[in-house]
Amino acid sequence: MSAPSLVRIEHVSKRFGSGPLVLDNIGLTVERGEFVSLIGPSGCGKSTLLRLIAGLTEPTSGQLVIDGMTPEDARELMFFVFQDANLMPWRKVAENVELPLLLRGDATARRTERVKRMLEVVGLGDAAGKFPWQLSGGMRMRVSIARALSVAPEILLLDEPFGALDEMTRDKLNEDLLALRQTDPFTGFFVTHSVAEAVFLSTRIVVLAANPGRVSTVIDVPFPYPRPPELRETPEFLQLLAATARALRAVRGGH
Repeated sequence: MSAPSLVRIEHVSKRFGSGPLVLDNIGLTVERGEFVSLIGPSGCGKSTLLRLIAGLTEPTSGQLVIDGMTPEDARELMFFVFQDANLMPWRKVAENVELPLLLRGDATARRTERVKRMLEVVGLGDAAGKFPWQLSGGMRMRVSIARALSVAPEILLLDEPFGALDEMTRDKLNEDLLALRQTDPFTGFFVTHSVAEAVFLSTRIVVLAANPGRVSTVIDVPFPYPRPPELRETPEFLQLLAATARALRAVRGGH
């Protein structure tokens, strides 16, 4: 028998209070090791869907099953990376990365070794003793990613983590994220407004329509990992980029 899907989203709808329906009848099955990007116009419920998977809010109807559990019971399998790096300004870089390991109760030697390794992997081995205010925006986000991956989560949820960065920095962080995934595998859910980012990172792209949010189309991304930067220049990449952009235009502002 094949292993059950890691994430099952079945007929999920969401409204907040008596407000309008934010998400309507979302259905999605995600296998272990996939990287799924969520794109769509503003207000289509991308971040809300991410929070439902994380167990940070509950569906109005339908159900989510994470590795056979409710999202609340599966929280230890997941780590959420928000749009802002959310680093504690009074803690040095190494101390920020160490925090989830500390909260989990890992031994001191284990924490020290893991923090050192993760900072080296994200290229910040020399910044361990610095404070967040001494780092650039891109470096702070690297610290946030290192902190998330320090606990080796099975599922990494990322809500536009690179949206505020310039294109060159974002491209490099996309490459770094995939390199990290090669050494510390995880299943990814990624919210972005960038079609290029979605195509470069993903195994599948879920295009959501708005008012209410619903799955319009799911696009398979056939490129094998690892993905070198040069992939972005290939005809195949540009062709899929154009097709994904067309799918996004088709739902932008429409019903």
